[in-house]
Amino acid sequence: DDRIKATFTDQIQQAIRFSGRINEYLSAGVGAPEQVGVVAVLAQGKLGDHQICELPNISVAANLDLMAAALPGRRLRPHVKAHKCTALAREQAARGHTGLTVATPREALGLAAAGLGDDLLVANQVLDPVRLTALATCGARVTVAVDSEATIDAAARAGIGEVLIDVSVGMPRCGCAPDDAARIADRARAADLIVRGIMGYEGHVVGIPDRGARADGVAAATAILAAAHAEVGRSEEHTSELQSRGLI
Repeated sequence: DDRIKATFTDQIQQAIRFSGRINEYLSAGVGAPEQVGVVAVLAQGKLGDHQICELPNISVAANLDLMAAALPGRRLRPHVKAHKCTALAREQAARGHTGLTVATPREALGLAAAGLGDDLLVANQVLDPVRLTALATCGARVTVAVDSEATIDAAARAGIGEVLIDVSVGMPRCGCAPDDAARIADRARAADLIVRGIMGYEGHVVGIPDRGARADGVAAATAILAAAHAEVGRSEEHTSELQSRGLI
């Protein structure tokens, strides 16, 4: 079917653009060392000695190993929204990444039910009391993002114990102003919440085509986050355990 082939072709091209790992896998013995055309791969149904259906397991394992070597243990907190798969999350945890990030309470509850609740971060603000209570009582260690009095109060009322202060680093979506992070942290502590640190997401630079400009955008966002992190750690003489951000 041409539509299926077009969709598969687009997925492979995206993988090539965003990971840049295809040639390295080929050179490592998966197939010929030269770049293999997507259409040719689809037509043959094979890449080197491997059937197309075998390639996902090979490339996933190689990618997981690569990331574990580059950012071992707590230096990497994988975002489960990227795959929404407890089997992959388990593989990531087995490689030392026991802290996992999710986008929704439902994702967190799924990981908790799968026995992957050592350290879950819900990297979005949640106001719904039913969902927050479910997080607080699921038996996992759950940290939620807060950026306002409303999100702090909702978390505290539901019995959430730990939070991160979400700081806006340039993406107009959520997060408190950087110079308000210390006040928000103290407000959370006054509500008997443990402030583990701060987080930010530089999603506004993801689509910048030029790598140098993209790197500059990441550096600028990181500088904002680092400054806010220092203030949150100093506020009321508390230390800040965790700094989390998106990786571009």
